[in-house]
Amino acid sequence: MKLAKSVQLLAVALALSFTVVGCRKGLDQTPGIPGQRAGSIVDSNPNPIRGLNQGGVVPPVNPGRDGTGVFTEPGKPVDPNAGGTGGIAAAKGDFSDWKENREEFAALTVYFDFDKSNIKPGEVSKLEEVAKKMKASFQGKALRIEGHCDERGTEEYNRSLGDRRALSVREKLVQLGLDPEMLPTITFGEEKPADTGHNDAAWSKNRRGELILLTPPGSN
Repeated sequence: MKLAKSVQLLAVALALSFTVVGCRKGLDQTPGIPGQRAGSIVDSNPNPIRGLNQGGVVPPVNPGRDGTGVFTEPGKPVDPNAGGTGGIAAAKGDFSDWKENREEFAALTVYFDFDKSNIKPGEVSKLEEVAKKMKASFQGKALRIEGHCDERGTEEYNRSLGDRRALSVREKLVQLGLDPEMLPTITFGEEKPADTGHNDAAWSKNRRGELILLTPPGSN
């Protein structure tokens, strides 16, 4: 009787031993994830995408920042007193009846890269010369800055881009010592091309900021 009971207990012990070994063997054969121990519990998302917010949503991309420092959106007009102009006050007075001289600074027209409004390094010397002439020879006169674009893009967007270009030129001239109250700006967008062609050569001429000397009524 005791012998039979002993045999029974031994059989149970052997069965339990095989079960444990079998379970361990199955665990060891679990396919591993690179960098993780086989059979270990890992994050269900081992390679999270960088830049997701806590809700797992990719944050919206900010509108592009141009050379004036203003965040821009297609078709959205730019505030002349926005942070990108360094808090420069708008021009004062009515210049509509002032005499225009479009020839004085025609050779110093500033040109821009496609879809940009920052002043290129190669164009800075032009504005330095403009500022020098205004201080030396044109005291009491104003300088209107016209922003222009090529034909690509919507009319509304190009008006906004032309505005930013004019403001960018204005800001640089103020940095060079000109009176902001005598620097009115206007945008024409794509309305007044310098070249009516439809190719890169023409477009490069149309992305510009023109400088128009204004003389008050009754002055020479």
